[in-house]
Parts: sequence; structure tokens; C-alpha cells
Amino acid sequence: MRVLMLSEFYGRTGGVNTHMTELSRFLRHEVILSNTIESMNVRPDIVHIHHAFTPLTFKALKLAKKRGIPAIVTNHSIAPLHDSYFWKLLKLGFKYLNDASAIIAVSDEAKRFISNFTSKDVVVIPNGVDVEKFRPMKGNGQSKALLYVGRLSARKGVQLLTPLLFKCLKEYDAELIIAGKDEMFMLPLLKLQGSLCKKVRVLGFIPDANLPELYNHADLFLMPSLTMESFGITAIESLACATPVVATRAGALPKIIKSGGVATNLWEFPKVIANLLSNPDRIRQLGNEGRKFVEEEYSWNVVAKRIEDVYSKVLDGEFHEERNT
Repeated sequence: MRVLMLSEFYGRTGGVNTHMTELSRFLRHEVILSNTIESMNVRPDIVHIHHAFTPLTFKALKLAKKRGIPAIVTNHSIAPLHDSYFWKLLKLGFKYLNDASAIIAVSDEAKRFISNFTSKDVVVIPNGVDVEKFRPMKGNGQSKALLYVGRLSARKGVQLLTPLLFKCLKEYDAELIIAGKDEMFMLPLLKLQGSLCKKVRVLGFIPDANLPELYNHADLFLMPSLTMESFGITAIESLACATPVVATRAGALPKIIKSGGVATNLWEFPKVIANLLSNPDRIRQLGNEGRKFVEEEYSWNVVAKRIEDVYSKVLDGEFHEERNT
């Protein structure tokens, strides 16, 4: 089977690009990755389009329909107030989604959001993680470390970590490490915060190859997201390394870390983190639970098989979606 995996976000830093490139490694088929409509000329057996709400998605679905090529769309996103009835008012503007042979969403929240725009049923298949690359490699270090990895974006809440944890870092002699690609000049602000609090280290962008070591160095992984979290790939990468996650209740995060983490209010972060740093046994217990949970639910071997099953059913004409009510 020749699979064309298509998205405007291919080749750009972010969860969609990570999903596409990792999924392509675990599929047992020929996979072509692209971010241009011209790649439709490779004559694929199936087109898998990532991110539902882009001009490329619209063009690819129309062209696939014209050429008789089955097309699958995966939705990776939600929007502010994603549960609001407001979004249903825009349904007519996204009628092209009904041309998809099947629609996948990476979480229940992403499913609810895209269901505003299509009458098709949506299959929930989560993001995955390479559990061989991201695995426990804990050392015997005595220093306490808290870690944030992700885009340095205001909606991720990273700018609030230093003010919130200033006292906690000093009291527990802990270090806060922040890594990620700059967005909207957030990096200078974070470095300024780091200059005011010596317990904060801002690394900036870190290559993917170095992430497993960074996750394993940390005692706790922090996700202070404020909104629009349809999944959280860094959360499952951390859990795969047996590093517990403390996250807000934004979007899909509480379900993603239901084993191996704690979901709480952002303003409760200092209290939750302090309690965990005071109880190393609890951190180890959560880490072991998180690793087991990821192996069962989020391993790419498991996730890729589920996506391959959708491919096969679509190509065999056995995929019969129900209608949303």
C-alpha cells in the first residue's frame, strides 16, 4: 500500500509534524510525507491528511474525490471554547469534510470539536510515542529538577511557572528547566525571569534526540497549559520515561495523564509539586504507573496498528461510519 501523508504543518516544529514523521516509521507500508498538493501526483492508494482546517486539506479532499482516491483526515486541534454551540454555526463553511472517507481525532476533545463541522462519526485514535526511544534511564542524582518542554507560547502558560514556583524552588532547592522553540518573543521574557531567579535555567530549543535524557533527568514534568490542549505529546513522552506529569485541566490533559500524573488548577501547582517533592516514593510510584499506561495505550506499535485497521477498512469498503446526532 502506498500512503500519502499530507499536511501544511509537515516540516514545521510541532505536534502534527511529530505525529506524521513518527507514524510513518511504524506503518508497514510505503509512506510519502509532503506539504504540497502536487504530491497527489504520486498516485497513492490512500491519502492521510493531518489537520482538518487548512486550505491544503480542502484542496486535497476535493482532488482525492475527483480522482477516486480514499482520503482520511486526522484532527489534531481544538479551539477556544471548543464545546460552545457557536462553532456549529460555522458548519456550512466546512462541508468539504464530508468528502473524507474516514475522520480520526487524537482525543475525545478533538472529536467533539470536529464533530461540530461534519455529520460523519469520528474515530478517536491518540498520538503515539516510541517507547524504545523514550524509556526510563534514571540515574542516582540527588538534585531535584522540574521540567517544561514545549513551544514557548503564552497559551502554554510557561511564562507563569517562575512566578508561581519561585518560593517552592528555593524551599526544596529544586531547579526549573525550560526548553522549547521561541514564539512571539517569549524567550527573552523567560531569560529575564531566569536572571531574577537563579533556580531557573532556560535552554531554548532542544533537538529531539536529546529529549529522553532531559525527561529522565527531571523528577517532575510540568504542563501549565491555559487552553486549546487537544492532546499533549510531551506528556506521553515524559510518562514513557517514567517521569510523572503535573498538568492543568486544559482540554484533553486530564485523560492523557490519568495514570502517572496529577491534573490540577494552575494556581495549585506549588502545593502539588511541593507535596510530590516531599514524597520521592510517590514520584516513583506515579512514574511506574505512567510507563505501564503508555506502553498499553500510546506505544506507536499499538497506535499505528489501529490506524492501519482504518486504512484497510476504508480500502475494503468495510468502514461504515455512523452519523452524529
